[in-house]
Amino acid sequence: MKIILVPLLWLLIIIAPCFARDFQVDVIEENYRETQVEFSYEPLIYQSFQVNSSVGPKLLILKGEDYNYRKWLRQYISQDKKFIIKISDENIDEFITAKAYEIDIKAIHPFNGDKWMENGISPLGVTMEGDNHILVVDPDQRRIQLVQSIVEKMTYQADVFKDATSALEVFKLQPQKFKLVIIHFDTIGMSPDLFVEQVVKFNPSIPVLLDTGYNNESAANSLIKKFSGYGSIHIKPVILRDLQKTIETLIKKNA
Repeated sequence: MKIILVPLLWLLIIIAPCFARDFQVDVIEENYRETQVEFSYEPLIYQSFQVNSSVGPKLLILKGEDYNYRKWLRQYISQDKKFIIKISDENIDEFITAKAYEIDIKAIHPFNGDKWMENGISPLGVTMEGDNHILVVDPDQRRIQLVQSIVEKMTYQADVFKDATSALEVFKLQPQKFKLVIIHFDTIGMSPDLFVEQVVKFNPSIPVLLDTGYNNESAANSLIKKFSGYGSIHIKPVILRDLQKTIETLIKKNA
């Protein structure tokens, strides 16, 4: 009988576990595109995060077929921008030097250490389908800050977007989350009427306040005519001193 002696170094390599290192990242911007695959119910998704990390800015290109996890992740981002990503030891050098890095969706976790829960409850302990949020879409930072301060003074959560396309992507994932949508006429990404059409398509009963601003009478009349059959769509200039009362009236009317 032959006895084969395996060198200790090789034995350690064979049985050594694969370790991973955690990196903290802050999400700066998300790029999300979804198209329907022909002859399939599964969507074709491109999703990436522009992040800042302890080893510099990165573009994380998300891979993996878990659509529900992606959906949860996007919902979580609306509340918390900090994440932990796990990089295996063998890929650390590549991650550190790369400007763009492909990563499996399940390698991304909340910063607080909690994990995804499939029962619809987020690691923050709140239901993602909650109804205490107001969606605010406006390209002007100053107006956003003013509207946001009023909304949050009323104890609602303001989800603010400068780009209507990004706002619509979030709304489509969780249309029952919002009590009200406030959108300024001067949108970017898509026209205000197209945005409103898509919003009521996913949640026909949600009140929408379309701010026409001032001196836009012809555009306002055109929008009023277009949405005359929609009782939940309110088209008017938003007066900030009256905004709290307007919000209360619209939400109470829809209750």
